[in-house]
Amino acid sequence: MLQEFITLPYLKLADRQRLPECSAIYFASAGEQILYVGLATNLRNRWQNHHRFPQLEAVNRRCEVKLFWLNCDQSQLKELERQYIEYYCPTLNQTTVPKQQIVPSFQMLTQLLKNLNQGVLGLGVCPADNQRLKTVILGYLANYGETLRATTNLRKSLQALNKKPNSLFRWTEVLRRKDCAHWRARCNGIEIRLIPWLGERIMHHPTMYEVMREKRFAGLTSIPSLEYDAMRQDVKAMSFKQRLELARSLEIGWKLFPLECGSQFRSVSGVEILCLTATQLETLLPQHLYLKEMYPGILAINDDPVPKLLF
Repeated sequence: MLQEFITLPYLKLADRQRLPECSAIYFASAGEQILYVGLATNLRNRWQNHHRFPQLEAVNRRCEVKLFWLNCDQSQLKELERQYIEYYCPTLNQTTVPKQQIVPSFQMLTQLLKNLNQGVLGLGVCPADNQRLKTVILGYLANYGETLRATTNLRKSLQALNKKPNSLFRWTEVLRRKDCAHWRARCNGIEIRLIPWLGERIMHHPTMYEVMREKRFAGLTSIPSLEYDAMRQDVKAMSFKQRLELARSLEIGWKLFPLECGSQFRSVSGVEILCLTATQLETLLPQHLYLKEMYPGILAINDDPVPKLLF
């Protein structure tokens, strides 16, 4: 089992001259975020003129950078480095030097969430422990009649993202199915899970027609076709937040979309998405025991769980 970097000895970046002369895997971090993982046959000498030092020094001016290290035999260095890079997916590994403004893994996750934010629900976050990284659990929304389409569209988006060059950021399909597939990715020392979450969703046109019908016509059973067509066009033209506001304003909206109406916008990787509240999560866990079993200790998302590197 890989040892968590936080348990290892460390020095501040400014004190790198005091690093020991040993063979080691080293971890450059800012707060909880792993910035870079490397190997050294002589740790002190490696940091006399490290090619990443200008970038890390720039980060250090905003957030203190520390150098952790794991002593190991030289014969183990390459394999351990590979394992730790795969495990943490550090921000700066495999980026071009000295392009200080490029943070591929964070940017790619942020862009994906911008594309998906109308169709995902933040279910919760699990703190890191000795068994796993901090894990963010996101549900991609689909009603029961469109799970195949939702899964197919998401798969295409993730496969396209995986083809981007110069990044460690990759989505792995850990449960491959035609519908209701599960994905995993790692970014800046955390893990993100995308799992299916079935039920109606506000961006699904036919169900929103019922909400708009209630608002405009209330208890009328017969609606002129022209007015009904106009209503449908108005629904299609509405933004996600407009639909959410409309659904929240009516009892039928809360009935059809209880989770989305009761959720709150929270920042995930800098993108505002709907996330379950602590009360909602507490209510849901007994009804969805697999969530509790797969993600023990799951908590509601309040603060942004994805660390952001600022140069």
